[in-house]
Amino acid sequence: MPRSSKKKQKKAEDFKKVKLKVGKKKAPAANATDTSFTARAIVVGVQSISADKSAQLTNSHNHTLKELLAQMRHYSAPTRKDSVVGLGDFAALHPAALRAELGAVISATVRLVVDSEPGVRRQLLRLYGTVLPTLEPRELAPFVPLAVIFTCSAMTHILDDIRADAVKFLDLLADAAPATVAQFAPRVLPSFFSLLETSTAAADGARTEANARTALLSQGRRLAILRSCHKFLCVFTRPLVPSSDALAFMAPPPAPPVACTEQLFFPDTTAPFAALNLFGEADAGSSPDADAATDTAGAVRAQSTAALDRLFPFLQATWIESAAIFAGGNISADDSLQLCSLTLQTLQVLWRAVYANAVPPHETRLIGFLRQCSTFFPFGKDYSGDTAVEDALLALNTRVCELAALVQLGTEVDSNVDALASSDVNSSSEAKPSSDVGLVRVFKRATRFMLQTLGHKQTRLVRHEQFGELLAVAWQLARGGGRSDAEQLLTAVMYYAGVCPLASPSKTLAIRFLTCIIDAQWTRVPEPGALDVGSTQLAALTSAWVLQLPKLLWQLRDRNLEASLAAAAALRLVCQRTRLLDTAAANTLHASLAPLFGVDVPGKGRVHGPFRLYPPALQQAVLEAVACCPRSPRLTRAVRASIADCHAQVRVLAHEIIA
Repeated sequence: MPRSSKKKQKKAEDFKKVKLKVGKKKAPAANATDTSFTARAIVVGVQSISADKSAQLTNSHNHTLKELLAQMRHYSAPTRKDSVVGLGDFAALHPAALRAELGAVISATVRLVVDSEPGVRRQLLRLYGTVLPTLEPRELAPFVPLAVIFTCSAMTHILDDIRADAVKFLDLLADAAPATVAQFAPRVLPSFFSLLETSTAAADGARTEANARTALLSQGRRLAILRSCHKFLCVFTRPLVPSSDALAFMAPPPAPPVACTEQLFFPDTTAPFAALNLFGEADAGSSPDADAATDTAGAVRAQSTAALDRLFPFLQATWIESAAIFAGGNISADDSLQLCSLTLQTLQVLWRAVYANAVPPHETRLIGFLRQCSTFFPFGKDYSGDTAVEDALLALNTRVCELAALVQLGTEVDSNVDALASSDVNSSSEAKPSSDVGLVRVFKRATRFMLQTLGHKQTRLVRHEQFGELLAVAWQLARGGGRSDAEQLLTAVMYYAGVCPLASPSKTLAIRFLTCIIDAQWTRVPEPGALDVGSTQLAALTSAWVLQLPKLLWQLRDRNLEASLAAAAALRLVCQRTRLLDTAAANTLHASLAPLFGVDVPGKGRVHGPFRLYPPALQQAVLEAVACCPRSPRLTRAVRASIADCHAQVRVLAHEIIA
């Protein structure tokens, strides 16, 4: 063993005390700083809070835009959060300056979409929710690609809360610049697939850990993601929507190209004989814009087909899980009802994009889904209570009716629908498969629901938006059903047109719808897509409705200009292009039109009608309708006596009618 004296000696060396000697300088300390240096100047950084920024644009805390954007990359989460709040303050004070530096602002803030701090993302959502609606789509378009890249990265992030906030950012972008965001569907849709796909997806397949993880989504989280997916699909499939008009579905299908011998002498196109290729012009009948629109529609339809393939398993599983709410009698506005509504809304967008006019028989997924919906259809049949729940149930039933009509239109049935529905399933003569009979029964139930909603058994009036959807479904059911179904549906629409309020937009929509029916059914030249309704009963009902139009014009007065114009257009169509009215009905129409202008009352003299109160546009429309009617002395005298104070153009038209 070593000797203990050596240990003591080593310990003494560590703590050895230096002895001071007289005349010797004291040795410097070990941690002493050498200050023996020289410099011309010492520069100390000036703090920004004390700097003079009177010539610059700042927020309430005296921070410039450059300083706020620099703090977006700070390592501290509270600092990043304060910078976003300060940027919102700056945007409220100097919106023009923010527009001028929009590129730098988007580049700095969009990176915070994937920030790990929830408070930072929450403040960024508030900032975007305030700033983006104030921008024009053309101003935001150059920066949308960068925003979509970070948003899609957040949608596939490993953290659940970042993925949940990412769909909110996508909703804000879709609202601010829908056309530009829709161009990035090949990048956005797969991100939605990764969020919504469950372990039920794909029989071929690849079931990843992410799919198993999203299968455990709560109803609230699933509802938020599905709502965002539905909004994006609506924006993405907008090129396939023919028009924003509520009656766009009434437009006849495009006519096939006619032969050269069928060309009219007065064409309404710029190059009517281009198809003949008289001067060697190749593809003269097509324009670049038309080709681009066709290519865009084809691309959208192809991607919608892929989206239907990927999303249908999740939507079907969500429906099976949430539709149990209809099994009991307690239906409330909870997450299950909203999930059912969003499921059908999303499927409706997809089947309209993929199958515009009919669902073919080989589409077994939608047909099977229709059978699943028929278990509880109509949903909430005897429910009455909360208005929001009633509206949701009506929307659900309307979409199921639309799917039933499209399936019926796409299903090839040898005999008509009435004979198939009444035939015995087990009979050997003209027996159809049970699947066809089941689909026809669903179709019949959908028709009965529409009759109860619009016809004499209806218990409440629907909103204008709901009425537009009901009219579209009624038209599809009338086209897919037999003659009796079509007659009953059109009769129900006529009844609803009579009971809806005068000042409501639904009155205008109903008049326009019936006018389109008359134009397609009773014009001298039959329109493509006319219904098989040639019975005298429906013609009599339509004639009675037409004869009520002068009375309707009297009742409307100046309360609903759009409805009055639609009624005048219907009168003009009936008198000019149809043979719907016989001689007796035409005389009745003349007698009912005269009081619009005025009547002679014994003892009181001339009493003017509401014609003098009409605006000039409506006066002109009424006179054009009168001009198409056969001449009547009483009507002519009424017109002559009521045009004294009218507009000059109206007086000229009235004099032409009188002459």
